[in-house]
Amino acid sequence: MRPELDYFCPKPSMTTSPPTTPTGTPPRVWVLLAVTATAALLRLPLLGRPVWFDEACMSDQRIGTTAQWLATLYVDIHPPLFVSFMHFWNGWFGDEALTMRLPALLSGLLCIPLTWWTGRRLVGDRAALLACLLLALSPVHVWYCAEARLYAPMIACTLLAFGCVDRLTDGSARWPRLLFALHALNVAVMLSLHYYLAVFVAALAALAPLLTRGTGRRAAGLLWLHGVGLALLASFLLLKLKLGQLETSQHYLKPLDGGALFDFLFAWCWTGETLQATSSRALQYIGQATMWLGVGLLSLGAVQLLVRARRHPRGLLTLVGLLTLPAFLLVCALAGLDSTFVNRASIAALPFVLLLAGAGVEWLPAVVRKAAAGATLACASAALVALYFTYETEWTVYKPHPDWQSAAAYLGDEIDAGAGGSPVFTSMPNPRTLSYYDPRIQDAENLEVHLRPADIADKVERLAGRALGARAAAMFEDFAAQKRSLRSQADLLIRRCRPRAAELALPPGYSGPCFLVRNRWHPHASVDDSVEQLLLDPNLELLHTQHCQGVTIYKVRIRT
Repeated sequence: MRPELDYFCPKPSMTTSPPTTPTGTPPRVWVLLAVTATAALLRLPLLGRPVWFDEACMSDQRIGTTAQWLATLYVDIHPPLFVSFMHFWNGWFGDEALTMRLPALLSGLLCIPLTWWTGRRLVGDRAALLACLLLALSPVHVWYCAEARLYAPMIACTLLAFGCVDRLTDGSARWPRLLFALHALNVAVMLSLHYYLAVFVAALAALAPLLTRGTGRRAAGLLWLHGVGLALLASFLLLKLKLGQLETSQHYLKPLDGGALFDFLFAWCWTGETLQATSSRALQYIGQATMWLGVGLLSLGAVQLLVRARRHPRGLLTLVGLLTLPAFLLVCALAGLDSTFVNRASIAALPFVLLLAGAGVEWLPAVVRKAAAGATLACASAALVALYFTYETEWTVYKPHPDWQSAAAYLGDEIDAGAGGSPVFTSMPNPRTLSYYDPRIQDAENLEVHLRPADIADKVERLAGRALGARAAAMFEDFAAQKRSLRSQADLLIRRCRPRAAELALPPGYSGPCFLVRNRWHPHASVDDSVEQLLLDPNLELLHTQHCQGVTIYKVRIRT
């Protein structure tokens, strides 16, 4: 064999053909199109949700100007790609809720044919098609397809990486050089999108020699590509450390343990915990039954892949896709890293959970296979319907989105009625989304300048020279000037609430109305009950209460 062909051709000793089903044939393109179109329709109800804090961070009010964009990159906990993409996307199409959510929706819909394209070689035609249907119905997938964040793209990139590596190491790629170029681009996107995706890049590199039964040119090419990508990511992290701003944790992150892993796989991924969140006892029982159905099907799927491993070892890539990131996070927890896990950051495992469930259904006797598939789809449908009825009022996939749009409209009407300049107080965290809907409402803490341009200039100058240091200083001066401008133009400035009226930052002698803003979903009163405590203060007079979905605004007067 010519050496230049060895890179793309399988070794004779390795069995590479994907599993087949007795009567299964690959579904025609129109079947996948129909499933994808149905998925698009199922995601429409959530696309109209009010924008929430994390999405507002992707809007023009946070990353609209070049100075805002670069300052955000300086402090962001994620790699630079998604923030940079959204900066330019908003510049071209605007930052309305629907346009900001469109990239997540499109990449999420792409996950359905990608699940088929990747999964059919790992678990077979019918199992992959069932996984596509389950993904279309998945409450978790529906949720993050309708949110202007990076989680749906994470799923698409991971599926594409597994499908490409499977074909490139097998030698079955129809257009190998083109596929290798596509994979190289995808690896670059993964490493620039979320740090946790680097775990998949490293795992697939380690598996390449095993999949090719050696370290030939195919494995060497993948090892070189993935190694260069990981080295560049490490260089970026070192650069951020040198510049002095590398965020590694947030308060909402926790360690992954066995219980959290079980809940992630069989409650969150499987149903989005929507059935368990309802007030109906019957639906709660269905939710528990669905969870244990998931346990059974995933166990059957895992056993099937292990039994068939000698004939079809590539099916084990399904388990790799499912377990790689959780295993990494479990090791982090054992090493004492206590702030590493949140469900959505591990969302790339979701399609592999569903592929494994499909493999479990496929391994059942023919007489019960259709019944099991029907029951699985029925449970998934019930979980999705429960999401539609509960996502505004119950904690399901994630906490509900408060109706900041209505809250901003109420405060805007108060401004128009002459309440401009009135003090506004809120419990933590800051309600950035009010500014998204009405720039006349600004959060005082958000407008503080925590990054001193001179300090940043010194760091950049030591690392990259005086010219770049001066440019960095000018950029952060511009960023600070923009914050000062927003503050000067604001009609309502929001400050942190205190539990007693005497502790509030009121102007001297002020006797006009004040507003208290309470996000009923976050934080819990056990974390910050300052608004609740203040309402009990005898020096406070309640003038009006405005209820919005998830948000309550109290118009009060402080008697001095």
